Amino acid sequence: MHGLGDEEYIRQRIAPVPGDPFYLHLVDLLGGLRTLIPRNINRVLDYGCGGSPYRRLFGPCAYDRADLPGDETLDFEYGADSLLPAELSDYDCVLSSQVLEHVLSPALYLAECHRVLKLGGSLVLSTHGLFEDHACPHDFWRWTAYGLRKLVEEASFKVDRILKLTTGPRAVMFLAEREMSRLRFEGTGLYGFMLDNGARVVRKAGARRRHEACDASFSQHRMIDADQDGHDMYIAIALVAHR
Repeated sequence: MHGLGDEEYIRQRIAPVPGDPFYLHLVDLLGGLRTLIPRNINRVLDYGCGGSPYRRLFGPCAYDRADLPGDETLDFEYGADSLLPAELSDYDCVLSSQVLEHVLSPALYLAECHRVLKLGGSLVLSTHGLFEDHACPHDFWRWTAYGLRKLVEEASFKVDRILKLTTGPRAVMFLAEREMSRLRFEGTGLYGFMLDNGARVVRKAGARRRHEACDASFSQHRMIDADQDGHDMYIAIALVAHR
């Protein structure tokens, strides 16, 4: 189990490779963020930063980090209410990556995002659609792309683009991997025997080969504009909006 600031945790997010435990989704998330982050940003707030794995995507800029207390390297701390210091303002961009599902009040958190941005500034946000419980008990929410758009617009943002990440059969493979070690078909006759042996072969082939096969077969299910038909199952959502 890697901590948020652990080098391997950060490496898996900024340089994922086939065989990593969450590769199928993390490589898509990385691509989605790269696609959505605006250019020519001078001042960024990483709001709910954890180990700031995506810092290098922003290049040379003033980059402030805010999170719950417990990390002496933070620039700013906030409490369970997610309220930032009142003096913060005039950011070009707020990054919120896989944070929104963990805050007690998403509406209040998004209001803070809006408050600290300059006029025309951008919010780059990602959160989960389908995903297992994690960081419990502080895991509170899941969204559809349409529900997330509504929530962000209610915070007075104008949404520019929404992506569904890791969709359809790629999503199915990602979710199946989470239970692969427990996938057994017992007491179900010949059909169960065939399923069990198929699952055993997939497990034995290993994660790297599974991921490479998914990259080759499901490349069209990695980053999809939210209004594109045929992508109703997805692991995460990413969007860019402006104030």
